[in-house]
Amino acid sequence: MFNSRSVLSLVALALLSALGGNAAAQDAATSSTSVKQQVLSVSLKNNGQDFSATVGQQIEISLGAMAACDPQVSSAAIRLESVALPWPPTPGITTHVYIFDAAAEGTAEVRIPITDCLNPDVKDGLTFAVTIRVERTAPGEPPTPYASRKLDQANTAVWDKAWTNLVNDVRQTFTPSLPRLTAVEVELAVGNPGPTGAEVTMHLADAEGKLLAVVSKTVPVDDCHHALFVFPSSGLEVSPGQVYSIRLSGDSTFGWKYVVGGYANGAASFNGKPLLGDTRSTFLFRTFGAS
Repeated sequence: MFNSRSVLSLVALALLSALGGNAAAQDAATSSTSVKQQVLSVSLKNNGQDFSATVGQQIEISLGAMAACDPQVSSAAIRLESVALPWPPTPGITTHVYIFDAAAEGTAEVRIPITDCLNPDVKDGLTFAVTIRVERTAPGEPPTPYASRKLDQANTAVWDKAWTNLVNDVRQTFTPSLPRLTAVEVELAVGNPGPTGAEVTMHLADAEGKLLAVVSKTVPVDDCHHALFVFPSSGLEVSPGQVYSIRLSGDSTFGWKYVVGGYANGAASFNGKPLLGDTRSTFLFRTFGAS
């Protein structure tokens, strides 16, 4: 995830005071036709509370702090997918949205240090905690996991072992056909073995280069081939037929897989120029959306 660092308690508490009432908790969907209602949203004001979710539901915890700390999750019932920065950011306030997937039946306690990532038990420190019970869909009711993740754009070309690292400015353009972008999946390769995982950040921009979203996640080396970045609030509104760009950044642990040719409605670039000079190339990716 984001690099952990100590946060002064007084600064963090001031931020939390400003953010505490911004987001109210919402229960699971009351209508299967509403994408937004399928997100369980939780904020600081819900500290210490219990919630229910169904398998496949998206869960978002929004907290204000100077840095994002690694969540401590007590079971595999829920799984951390991504950490997003609300965009555009509010001046003077830093909010991190922890996006989880209700992965399996069971109960999980989620604890997130706020005032000090490295020393969560420090005196006068603050830790956010909620308990989430994940259940199956009611008998006779069809399950709706990932209802907001309909495959939209995809590079289906066969990879031939080519990749480039994430230290440089590497981007892939694409043209959505759905009006809401809910997630982006990229195919990575291990470039420099060593650590068990590394943080990767995805930036989404429009055709003019205006930044629309910033989402990060810690990608494990042993499961990096399909890294999914999920957007908060049921996704971003986009204009079908218009060009957008995906940029990945990180250290030298991973490389982004690419092919010659490939996806027809976009292209790969490297530091502002075509990745392979005069030969069109594309990075391997998929986008998901909703109507």
